[in-house]
Amino acid sequence: MPKMQQATCSCGFSVTSENEDELVEIIQHHADDMHGKPMTVADVKAMMKQV
Repeated sequence: MPKMQQATCSCGFSVTSENEDELVEIIQHHADDMHGKPMTVADVKAMMKQV
């Protein structure tokens, strides 16, 4: 069974997904679009936790 991962932005925006690539992409777009802050895959993975 796939494990759920979650990443939460400091503004409160949160994404939960079984698909790590999807989660990374959504958080990267959010950070860039809403905060003007590009994030690397490593940045996002550092934010992720298993839920």
